[in-house]
Amino acid sequence: MAVTPPEPSFISRLHERGLLLPSVVSLVVLGLLTQGFLHRGSNGDPEEPEPTALPAPTSTPFRPDLDKIPLTYFSDYWLQLGERAHHLLLSMGEAQVTVVRVSPGYAVGSIAAADAVTVAPGEAPEGQLVAVDGRYETALFRLAAGVGTTPLPTAHGLHAGAWLAAVTMDGQRGLQVTPGHLASTPTAGAQLLDVAIPFPHLLDVAAIVDLDARLVGVALRSRQGIRVISVEAAGRLVSRLASSPVCRAVEVAPLPDAVREALRLKNGVVVERVWPEAFAAPPDFQPGDVILQVGREYVATPEQFVEAWDSQEPGGHARFLVSRGSRRFVRRTELPGRDCRPDGAMPRELPLLGAAVQWTPGEESPGREAPGFRLLHVPPGSRAAGAGLEVGDVLVAVDGKPLDWPAARRLLEPWSSRHAPVLTIRRGDVARLTVLPQDREE
Repeated sequence: MAVTPPEPSFISRLHERGLLLPSVVSLVVLGLLTQGFLHRGSNGDPEEPEPTALPAPTSTPFRPDLDKIPLTYFSDYWLQLGERAHHLLLSMGEAQVTVVRVSPGYAVGSIAAADAVTVAPGEAPEGQLVAVDGRYETALFRLAAGVGTTPLPTAHGLHAGAWLAAVTMDGQRGLQVTPGHLASTPTAGAQLLDVAIPFPHLLDVAAIVDLDARLVGVALRSRQGIRVISVEAAGRLVSRLASSPVCRAVEVAPLPDAVREALRLKNGVVVERVWPEAFAAPPDFQPGDVILQVGREYVATPEQFVEAWDSQEPGGHARFLVSRGSRRFVRRTELPGRDCRPDGAMPRELPLLGAAVQWTPGEESPGREAPGFRLLHVPPGSRAAGAGLEVGDVLVAVDGKPLDWPAARRLLEPWSSRHAPVLTIRRGDVARLTVLPQDREE
């Protein structure tokens, strides 16, 4: 007797065809959707409390400018942010250098900005240069009355990962906005901000703002690269430079009475800090030394030291009587300029040429560039213009005598001569000779 096998079930046929699992998943999803629809349609008990397994989301204020960030309008948002922060930037003088307004009536810029304003002829209607601090490579400008509005700095709420932007002006490309973020949360009283921003290659100064276009810091180019100072540090810098425009490369403190008695000293001040970068050659005193005399004057207080220091000529070799341990010795040190830069680094007029120049130390390696005065501005009708000199040329010798600092400082004095000096000018890699035209009265 033949046995007829049973017909395969519906589930078996689904399994054989590989459709069993998708079918089960579809039924589960359909059931969940149906249950949710029925639950939504029922009125329920109004007195029954809502489930509290998950906290209710907190409503956030509507921010149309931030609403675009994850979408295709990312670049457009940052451009809008830059336009809102544009009032923090200002162009100074004929050279149109960019500075950042950090407090009512004041703005800061780089040393390059200070040099450009100094060289540019005429007064800047936007304001004037107040001080240059070579230690922090920063310049302070006092703004004219009614220039711009008061910035809105922020000192709180910064945390690691917060969105920031560097806003600056470029003479060719106009307003530039570079987004980034804060790399680490700043500590209380921090001077520098640790930011992750791909700054433009030619950046000189930039305003660092948050997403509300509030100023949180200032980016400045220095010898070590781009550094970002916090808005609080910028405010302290403004206060210090505005009250004391003269920068000194040495800080001293009163000598404690116990130390004075132990060292058997009648006077002196102790050196707290020295900025070697301000000196053309490293100074012969160091922190912890006791300075007894500046020039021929004894100093017993920091005020007397400041007065004696300021009476010395920048670039001159000042005499110091120093006590170190049980020894006393005399040292002569070439003093830096009033801006805490080696004397000669600041642009000034060279009477010999009637042009604005800046001392260039050159390279110490054999066969490299020789030191000299680099021309920064050649006024029409000046001796330099009459000799065919151009901006960027370097005066390296006069009458065959190479220039060497500080002996070259004598050329900064009023010039008068009965003969036309022969100048050696370096233009790029080529050196040539030229003769200055005589004044008409000569």
